[in-house]
Amino acid sequence: IKMNDIITGKVVKISDENNIVINKGAADGVTLGNRFLIYSLGEELFDPDTKESLGTLEIVCGEGKPTHIQEHMTTVTSDRYETRKTKTIVKRNSFFSSGEVEETYDPETVQLPFENVEVGTLVRQIR
Repeated sequence: IKMNDIITGKVVKISDENNIVINKGAADGVTLGNRFLIYSLGEELFDPDTKESLGTLEIVCGEGKPTHIQEHMTTVTSDRYETRKTKTIVKRNSFFSSGEVEETYDPETVQLPFENVEVGTLVRQIR
């Protein structure tokens, strides 16, 4: 992908913690195969030795895929997940045992929400 072919835009609506709407759509070349980085700009950073600007720090708010594409806007859903282990404790009291405890760990996949997203937060195609 050439740099000038990358779709860039902004968040225009926050539907919920996992869904946002951006100001780019089918007319801008958005397809279901795209993936977007949602980010805001932080401070400008400088090389400690050369004092040259390294550019502005990008603060990642999340990543997502288009789930609904319209002519001039697209709904993007967070596609970052984390697997967490949930602990279940079972106590057994019976005639033969005195409060035996059994612990099990079940992996649970949780969708990670967008963080610190506001209307106007920047969006850039990453795939």
